Formats: sequence, structure tokens, C-alpha cells
Amino acid sequence: MIYIWDNFKTKHDMKKIFTITAIILSLALVFGGCATKRYTKKGLKLEALGQYSDAADMFYQAVVIKKTNLEALAGLKRSGQMTLSKKLSEFNQAYNNQNNKEAVYYYQDAKAYYNKITSVGVELNFPSFYDEYYNEVKDIYLEDKYYEGTNLLDAEKFTEAETIFREIVKLQENYKDAKEKLITATNEPKYRDGLRMMENEQYRKAYYVFDGIIKTAGAYKSSYDLQKECLTNGTITISISKIKNSSGTSGLESILESKIISGIQSSGNPFIKLIDSQSQSGKTFESATQSSSKSILPNAILYCEITKFVYNKGENKEIEKHGYLRKKVKVLNRETGESETKTEYDKVIYKEYKMNRTIDMTVTYKLVNGRTNEIYKTSSKTLQTRDDLYYAKYSGDVNNLVPGYWKDIKTTSPEDYINDNPNSLKELNNLLRARSQIKDYNTLSGEATDGVAQDVSKAVIDYVNAN
Repeated sequence: MIYIWDNFKTKHDMKKIFTITAIILSLALVFGGCATKRYTKKGLKLEALGQYSDAADMFYQAVVIKKTNLEALAGLKRSGQMTLSKKLSEFNQAYNNQNNKEAVYYYQDAKAYYNKITSVGVELNFPSFYDEYYNEVKDIYLEDKYYEGTNLLDAEKFTEAETIFREIVKLQENYKDAKEKLITATNEPKYRDGLRMMENEQYRKAYYVFDGIIKTAGAYKSSYDLQKECLTNGTITISISKIKNSSGTSGLESILESKIISGIQSSGNPFIKLIDSQSQSGKTFESATQSSSKSILPNAILYCEITKFVYNKGENKEIEKHGYLRKKVKVLNRETGESETKTEYDKVIYKEYKMNRTIDMTVTYKLVNGRTNEIYKTSSKTLQTRDDLYYAKYSGDVNNLVPGYWKDIKTTSPEDYINDNPNSLKELNNLLRARSQIKDYNTLSGEATDGVAQDVSKAVIDYVNAN
């Protein structure tokens, strides 16, 4: 019996789905049918006025909606042919007048229009001799533009040359060596900018210039080799000195160091090379400057100190609230003798809770030259992470709990009021649904060290990018 019921239920559900689908399809057909008729009607009016291009647009929209609209199809063939013939006439006139550029683009406009109309199943007459005329005039136009572009390239007028060769490639992608000349016109100015930056020892800026060239043009001249040279000369080795923790809370220094390293590495900056603060001989880089150690010193050393870390656990404050429980009761109307439904409110007590928990953290840091101890950058970061709770609890029927106030639970007072309105009910419901679990120490501590580490790592990255 269970199987039969489940099978019946499935068939019943499927029937409902098919019914809904049929209704949706029927509505789509109705609205689609209205739209195609409306476009057809507009097209006929415009056609009667001799506005063939606009009429063709209306017929086209009608056919797109309904491909079996015979009246729209016929109208599109008439108006579309008139529109195409006008476009071909403009091409022919430009061709005869040897206005090569105009002829080329008039033809392309006509061909695009022909393809658009053909795509909805309406075949227009496009005489093949126009294709021959177009190829003839296009060859002449491309030859002239190629000569002009080449002269501009030789004169190192790269921007103007780029515009011309971009047009040539768009009209005929494989025309002579136009594509190679376009690459030259586009990238030669950038290439030279990169070389100038290298001469001025702006290796990091030059790196990204060559990187852009490589992404668009591949191995243009010596871009690969120059980019590698820029990376070698522009790389900064950075050591993070052991973080000093004077906050009184142990263990923070290792967590912060790990997050600073992660923040710097995740930036993907190719010029930053982090090295261990201990040399191979076991001496720190700081002490190596005062010894005979041959260890390579870093370009920069990051010093950090945690000067403050205060945790305020907070206290959950309970607030007694006076509200009402709404209920529906049936009463007898003495005048009509009929039963009516009436809303009554019983005085109840519910609780609201408020709590906040904070961590205040301050870190000072400085980035110094690893060889001269010159201070590149120094700053301090103070950050507070906090969590605030505000929620309500009621052990009874929360769906009918109403906010308000009463002075005494047993007697009525002029000070009593009931806020049974949408806004007040929404506010109370939000409190009843609000979370009641505050973030713990580990979560807030993690957020604090995350924020400080982000600020410190960003300062390091910004310095590298700016120098």
C-alpha cells in the first residue's frame, strides 16, 4: 500500500508540474503573439510611409519573436530588400567616384545587414558582382593605407601607425606583414620606455613594462632577457627580525611573524625575497654587521614590537523587559448574538541581553637599510577588534510576544502601553532571532593579529612598489 501511495503521489506531482509548465508556455505564446502582431502592424505603417529601414526593423523584431509570422516575413523581404538596395547603391556610388574608404565601409555595412536578415530565414538579393567590386576597391585601399602606415612607422610616429595597421588587420588579418608592423607600432614605444627606466635604475617599473609587452607580443626583441635582468636588479631581500613582545601576553610574537610573512608572500610581488633572520653561521643579520661573517646582508630589515595587547572579556548584562502576550479569544456580541474574535494582551516578562568583548592591540614597526641602518619607513598601528551582542529570550510563545511597557503585572496603570505595530514587532523579532554566542578570545585575537599583520605587510609591499 505504501508503494502504491508513493507512486500515486509522484504521478500527482508530475501532473501538477506539467500543468504549470503548460500554463507558462501558454502565457508566453499569448504575450509573444501580441508582441509579434504589434511589431508587424508598426512595420506596415512605416512601410506605407516609405520608411523602409525602420519598417524592416519592426518586421525583423516580429520574425525574431515568431518565425512563422508570414505577414512579417513578407514585409521583411520587401522592406529589407529596399534597405539593402539603398546600401548597395551608396557603395556603388562611392566605388564609381573612387572614394575607396567610403566604398569599403559602405560594402561592409551592406554585407552585415544582408547577413542579419538572412539569419532569420529571409533571403535577399545580393548580386555577386558587388563582391568583385569590393575586393577590387579593398585591395587599393589597403595598399594605400599600408604605404601610409609604413611611412609613419619609419618616422617613428607609432601612435598614428598603430591606428592604421590596426584598421588594416581588422579588414584583412593576413594582409602582408601588417600584423607584425602593428606589433612594432604598439610595443616599440613601451620597449623604449622600459629601456629608459632601466638606465635610471627603475628596474621594478621597467619589469612590468616588459611584462606587458610579453603578454601581448610574446618575445618582442629582448623583452624576456630584459625582464629577467630587471627582476634580478630590482629584487629586495628582506629579513624580519625577531618580534619584540612587551605586551605581557606571551606567544603573540610568533603568530604575528607568521601572518606578516604570509601577507607579504601572498601579494605575489616578484621583487620581494624574504630571508631567514639567522645566517648560516647562526648569527643574526643584525650582529653580522659587527662581525667578520661573510653572510650576505639583506637589503632591508623589518623590526616590530608589540607594545599593547589588552583583552576585555566583557559581562553579559541581563535586562528584564515588560511586554505582552497576544491572544485571540471568542466573545459573544450581546447586540447581534453572534460570536466574535477579539485580541487580548496578557502581561509577561521577557529578557534582553547586552554584551561586548574587545581586544586592543598596538604594534610599532620600522623598515631599515640592512647595510647602513637608514630608516626607510616607521609607523605604529593601533587596532581594536570587538564583538557586540544584543538579543532577547522568551520561554513562551515568541510568535505572539508584543513589546511595550507595564508598571504592575496585576493592576492597570496610565503608564502602560502596547507596541503592537509592524516596526516594533520587527525589532523585537530581530532580537529574538539574534545570535546569543559572543566571539571567543581566540577569534578576536586572530582578528587583531590579522589586522596588524595586514597593515605591516602592506607597508612593506608599498615601500617596495614605490622605490
